[in-house]
Amino acid sequence: MRTVILNRFSPNTVNYEEWLSGIDSEFIIFSKHKHIEHFGDFFDEKIGYENIDTDQRVYSAIVELHQAKKIDWIIAAHEFDLLKAGQLREYLNIKGQTAESALAFRDKVVMKEKVSEVANVPAFVRINHVFDLLEFKSKHGLPIVIKPVDSAASVGVQIVRDETDFERLLANGLDKNLEAECFVDGDMYHIDGLYEKNNMLLYSPSRYINGCLAFQENNYLGSVMLDTEDLLYERLQQTLLTVLKALPVPDHPIAFHAEFFHTTNDQILLCEIACRVGGGEINDGVKFATGIDILQESIRSQCGQTINITQTSNKLTGWMLVPPQKGKLLSVNSNLPFEWVLKCTIKEENIGKSFNGAESSVDAIASLLIYGDSQTEIESRLHTLYLWFQENTVWEYHSEPVSIGHTYE
Repeated sequence: MRTVILNRFSPNTVNYEEWLSGIDSEFIIFSKHKHIEHFGDFFDEKIGYENIDTDQRVYSAIVELHQAKKIDWIIAAHEFDLLKAGQLREYLNIKGQTAESALAFRDKVVMKEKVSEVANVPAFVRINHVFDLLEFKSKHGLPIVIKPVDSAASVGVQIVRDETDFERLLANGLDKNLEAECFVDGDMYHIDGLYEKNNMLLYSPSRYINGCLAFQENNYLGSVMLDTEDLLYERLQQTLLTVLKALPVPDHPIAFHAEFFHTTNDQILLCEIACRVGGGEINDGVKFATGIDILQESIRSQCGQTINITQTSNKLTGWMLVPPQKGKLLSVNSNLPFEWVLKCTIKEENIGKSFNGAESSVDAIASLLIYGDSQTEIESRLHTLYLWFQENTVWEYHSEPVSIGHTYE
């Protein structure tokens, strides 16, 4: 057997050697130059690219490999590799998720078009020309949300609240691959887990604290898992099942990361859904809460392996991403005095670096995972933790924009 892996994760995030051990296969990994040397001898071949996003040699190299000796599986777990992997599978006639399936989970307009007949979604339109936006605004009014159809981590998302915002949007010009949708007032929930052939293999619902656009106001993004007694626990699951059944899912188990609005008038609307593991501390949070590693199982499922869906734990977790401010980060106290913190990640290389605020929802100087006996307790602990971080982080603030230091991979 021969397996190709498209990878852009750091070796600290994915442990292919452990997760794929015992499988009788040749493994070939394609990754970024900065990561490739850190993957070990487990791989039969390691191929690195400076810019794996745009380097088309990835396609030609994999085609040549297949022509020399048949490739049986292609593994891709990152948001930006799913469509590429689907296209390669179709071109080379390899089993697994197709390009059509990947696109339905990747393109927010295609996604909503497929789901809108069976579930509630915000009014939306693809912006091919400014006329599409003008017509949408005339029909639905403001506020509206402008977002790239294929972005992740809330990059490029804008809320157009009034005419001043709208004029500014037009003055700056419209990028390509945008959609507009009506702004939804309410809380946002994310659901993470595993799904196969109309069966929910793992279901883990959570509520965002502050929301995915909190970074635009220099506030933290948090999340807390729902108690099973929560009034939305079952409703969200049923809505999620309806959404997944409307989409072209592959034959093998997939990881999913779905986001839903719960409106002020008690409606549940799909925001978006992806067929990959969520960001932040989602994977580690679910692993601690259930004993199941979603990322590991989604990778194993893509090369025909039986996956583990046996829950060995039943706990509640929450997490927080602390965004950079506008200034130079001088110090962060990593000696947290709380026993309920499961994990605290602070990148030492960010000390002394200048930032101009966060660039995305996952742009963070610190990420933290905690546990608690109830969602109320977890939310209270996250608030306590954020106040502690504010008091134990030292910034040299700048009044003028500074060169941006990116904190995410």
